[in-house]
Amino acid sequence: MRKLLLVLVLLMPAPAGAELEPSPPGADAREIARLQEDVLRGDRAYMEATMTVVSPRLPTPRVVRLQSWDDRLGKRSFIRILAPAKDEGNGFLMKRPNLWMYVARVERTMRIPPSMMLQSWMGSDFTNDDLVKQSSQLDDYDHKLLGVDPATPGHEGVRAYVVEFIPHEDAPVVWGRIVSWIEIEHYTPLRQEFYDEDGAKLRVFELGDIREVQGRYFPHVWSMVPLEKPGHRTTIEMREIRFDEIFDERIFSTRNLKGTR
Repeated sequence: MRKLLLVLVLLMPAPAGAELEPSPPGADAREIARLQEDVLRGDRAYMEATMTVVSPRLPTPRVVRLQSWDDRLGKRSFIRILAPAKDEGNGFLMKRPNLWMYVARVERTMRIPPSMMLQSWMGSDFTNDDLVKQSSQLDDYDHKLLGVDPATPGHEGVRAYVVEFIPHEDAPVVWGRIVSWIEIEHYTPLRQEFYDEDGAKLRVFELGDIREVQGRYFPHVWSMVPLEKPGHRTTIEMREIRFDEIFDERIFSTRNLKGTR
């Protein structure tokens, strides 16, 4: 199936936006993808953020506050929910390939199976896989440099590499194809488009409010827009971000899931 998908992808037109310019000599797609991931995640990162979910089904936007510890080198992450009150104390632990969720209200820990990685995370337009990074856009995909976009969608006038991600045959991923816009000078991710195995574009990930943090040009606002759900949008705003932290090993334990509310 993956081989057939690769053939179909090669026949697809370039992604929407300005006509792409040729890539500069020597530009390497995998290295560009690696530098993008370094900007967004580093080796280890601590974040505090606010997530706002907008949906026609909600009378008012749903607001969630959270903390996140991401250890990319160790392939593990931990998320603690701080608000709203009904979700306070909930926790998510990923130690690849396993994902656990703790529901503080009923004091119950459960393992989330791989079949649920594409499901909504906390009622948002992000998936379980997005937030705990079960799959790696660097390790689980092959990379192809499509060219340079002189006017990145949503960032007019900003030049960006356009890199295509095609999953490995046996990779534990949920997308058939990803196209990423990566700013040329600082390798900041600006936009990603996600496609299913039939080539249909299902959602767009937009990144903005770029500020320098510890030598990285880091996007502080992340917005996920599902194209098949009009009126839906989930935005994550970074309140604090620190890279290259030294984490206590106890953070990444199932015991820590049951931390105090």
